[in-house]
Amino acid sequence: MGASQRLRGVGPGIVRLARATAGVFLVGMAAFAAVPLAEALGAYSSVRVTTAVVLIIGLTGCYLWLAVRAVLDRGSRWDLAVLAVMCVLALAVPFAAGPTWLSVGFMLPLAFAVTLRGRWAALGFFASLAAGLVLPASQDLSWVLFGSLQNLLTAGALAGLTIFATLLAELQRTREEAAKLAITEERLRFARELHDVLGHNLSVIAMRTELGTRIPPEEIGRLRRELTEIHDIASRSLHDVRAVVKGYREMSLERELSGVRRVLETAGVRCDFAELPPSLPPEVRVALAWAVREAATNLLRHSDATVCLLGVETDGDRITVTVANDGVRPDGDSIAAGAAAGAEATVGGSGLAGLDERLAQVGGSCGRHTEDGWFTLSLDVPGRLPAAALTSATGDRR
Repeated sequence: MGASQRLRGVGPGIVRLARATAGVFLVGMAAFAAVPLAEALGAYSSVRVTTAVVLIIGLTGCYLWLAVRAVLDRGSRWDLAVLAVMCVLALAVPFAAGPTWLSVGFMLPLAFAVTLRGRWAALGFFASLAAGLVLPASQDLSWVLFGSLQNLLTAGALAGLTIFATLLAELQRTREEAAKLAITEERLRFARELHDVLGHNLSVIAMRTELGTRIPPEEIGRLRRELTEIHDIASRSLHDVRAVVKGYREMSLERELSGVRRVLETAGVRCDFAELPPSLPPEVRVALAWAVREAATNLLRHSDATVCLLGVETDGDRITVTVANDGVRPDGDSIAAGAAAGAEATVGGSGLAGLDERLAQVGGSCGRHTEDGWFTLSLDVPGRLPAAALTSATGDRR
C-alpha cells in the first residue's frame, strides 16, 4: 500500500493521535534540561548556580511555549518575541551551565524550524546548530562534535514530527472543504438547471402579460388568444420544473452510492458498502438513495468518522439497510443528536425527519442508535410494493 493510499484513511482520530504523539515527545524532551541543571548545582558557586538555573528554566519555558503551540497549530504574535528571548538565553547558557548545556542544544534549532517559514527557518536551524560548535561548551572537541550531531538529529526528528502532525491536520481540513464544495457544486447545478428552465419562460410571461393589459376591451378575441398563449407558456414551465425536480429527486441509487463513496473518501472516511438487491422497486430505491445522501451529509457535519459501513439484511419481503460510522464524538454529541437537532430546526422534509416521511411513503421506517462509539442508521423497507400503492417516494402521484 502506497503512502497516498494510507493517507486516504486519515481522519480526525488520526490527526489527534499524531498531535498527541508529537506533543508527548516534545514535552518529554524538555526533561533533558535536568542534565545541565544537575551539573550546575553540584559544581559551581551559588551565584553561577542561580544564573544557570534561571537561564535553563527560561530556555526550557520558551521551548515548550513555541513547540506546544506549533503542534496545536496556534500561532501567536508573541512567538517571534519568545524566539528572540530564546536566542539570547541560548547564547548565555553555555557560559553559565558548563559543557553539559549541549543536552538542551536541540531546543533553539527546533524553535526556529517550527516558528519561522521557508528559508528563514532553515537558516535559523543550521545557524543555531553551528553556534554550538564555537560556544565554550567544552575543551573536548569530540564531545562537542558528538553533542552537535545528536542535537542535529534530535531537532530534525522533532521538527519533522511536528510538521507532519500539522500537515495531517491541514489535510483533514482540506478534505472537509472538498466535501462541502462537492455538495455546493450539486446545489449550484440544480440552481442552474432551474434558472435555465424558468428564466426565459417567466420573462416571456411577464412581457406577454404586460402587453395583454394594453389590449383595448373591444378586442376581446385578441385578448383571449394572448391569455391562451400565456396559459400554454405557464403550463410548459410547470411541466419543465416538475421534470427538473423529478430528475433531481428520482436519482439513481447506484449513482448516489458512488457519489457518496467518492465524497466520503475525499474527506478521509474509508467506505465498505454491501451490494443492494437489484430487484428493489423504483420507489424504494429512490427513498434509499435519499437515505444514503442524508446519512453521508450528517456524517460529514456531525461526526468525526473514519469508517462508514453499509450493510444489507433480507428477512422475507423486508430488507434492512444499515449505515454505520465510528464517528460518535467523545463529548456525547453524536451524529444522531446533531442531525436530530438540525431536522427539528428545519421545515419541509429535510434532515432525518424528512427521511422518516420518505420511508413511510413506501411502507418503510427509520431507526438510529449509538453504541460503543458507533452510530447506526437502520432503514427497514419492503422488498416489493403492493400494486395499490399510489404515492411514490418523491411525493408525486403515480
